[in-house]
Amino acid sequence: MAHAKRKVLVEVGMWIDLAVCGSSLLLASVTVHHPFWRGDSITLTHALRRVIYAIALGFAWHGSLVTAGAYDSFRIGGFRLQAQALLRGSTFATFWALVWICLSWPLRQISGSSLVVEAFVFWTLASSSLLITRIAARVLTGFLRRRGRNLRNVLIVGSNRRAVSIAEGLTADASMGYNLVGFLDDRWHLDDALEIYKQMLIGSLGDILRVLRETALDEVIITLPLASSYQITKHIIATCRQQGILVRCDGSLFDSPKRHVREVDLSSQLISIHDDDRDTLQMLGKRILDIVVSASALVVLSPLLVCIAVVVRMTSPGPSLFVQERLGLGKRRFRMLKFRTMVVDAEDRMIEVEHLNETEGPTFKLTHDPRIAPVGNFLRKTSLDELPQLFNVLVGDMSLVGPRPLPLRDYRGFSEDWHRRRFSVKPGITCLWQVSGRSSIAFDRWMQLDMEYIDGWSLWLDFKILAKTVPVVMRGSGAV
Repeated sequence: MAHAKRKVLVEVGMWIDLAVCGSSLLLASVTVHHPFWRGDSITLTHALRRVIYAIALGFAWHGSLVTAGAYDSFRIGGFRLQAQALLRGSTFATFWALVWICLSWPLRQISGSSLVVEAFVFWTLASSSLLITRIAARVLTGFLRRRGRNLRNVLIVGSNRRAVSIAEGLTADASMGYNLVGFLDDRWHLDDALEIYKQMLIGSLGDILRVLRETALDEVIITLPLASSYQITKHIIATCRQQGILVRCDGSLFDSPKRHVREVDLSSQLISIHDDDRDTLQMLGKRILDIVVSASALVVLSPLLVCIAVVVRMTSPGPSLFVQERLGLGKRRFRMLKFRTMVVDAEDRMIEVEHLNETEGPTFKLTHDPRIAPVGNFLRKTSLDELPQLFNVLVGDMSLVGPRPLPLRDYRGFSEDWHRRRFSVKPGITCLWQVSGRSSIAFDRWMQLDMEYIDGWSLWLDFKILAKTVPVVMRGSGAV
């Protein structure tokens, strides 16, 4: 999901770049031809030429930037490599657009010298604008990352010189936003490495499953030598993919199918292997939908939220809201909000009722739970207790649609590693499980529904689930 988020940002960046292209073209045209300044009228033919020129340049601009690698990941590579790619792409775009226009019969009446000057002005304006936008983006992301936002947790498998070199690159600048969790290897191989790195050896190669299960990770970087570690490398890659964790390794280490290779890091020649093929525009649409719907719902439902809070407070001692740590994207912990439906000390009294659990698997459900507060059953039956999670959606911890966030207690009871792939996407208020029976569904079937949602996700699927949620909530189907 982290990679999907980056794809959305790249897609937005592409549209911004096209806007930069159009603005630079307009400024270049006005600067060179200045028909408004001279008082000349603009004929339909001249306007048509300008439109054709702009369309041609737009296609060339986009294709050239993509070909030049301007949208690759430069999180490690630094601004120098990014600037080179941008200038290379901008130069290619300007050159090919110039050639295309000169060879196109409708535009032969354009002055050659005028066209060259306009192309040069365009290149100068566009390239400068591109560099400024990237500098601004780096300053903003660096500011956020130095304050603990937008961080990526990384585990390095191996302890050779290659591993230490990558670790140094990741930790050299806090603005890159990498948090090195540690190294895994059977023993430390590089004697002249810094002591701080040696102390970060958190386990052997055989501990990979334990570390993946217990640690919030975004990436695993494999630096093991191929000749002696091919099988363990395959095993680690398969295990990470099973849990939806991105893997990076040398291109020569693993012959992955082409559809899994999406990104090459220019600075360290690491190939990223993952299965995330989600449409970026749909991902952007999903986040926009989350923000618009959650914000609108909070405004419209604010009188109801206040009334529920007052009723909960008046009928049961304690706060109106129940705040509990749940596991979200990448197994990161966040504080999920609900209206309180149980007595204040319900979690402390869990041991009293745990043996009465009515469900199989690690989750806990009890129809007639003695810890329920006076209005708790009504709030649960109508799902009104879930409404405060709209705040979680608005701030980005959750989505409207996605696998339900689980308490830490339930996660610790997972018996299958494929269950953990549900943490590769953002959790949601509703999902396939919610509209398919909820508490009446066995745990393994619940997890299968989550996998079906992840593998078959589309924005249209989210709309269908949201539409189905309304009648399900009104009927109170499967609510406990």
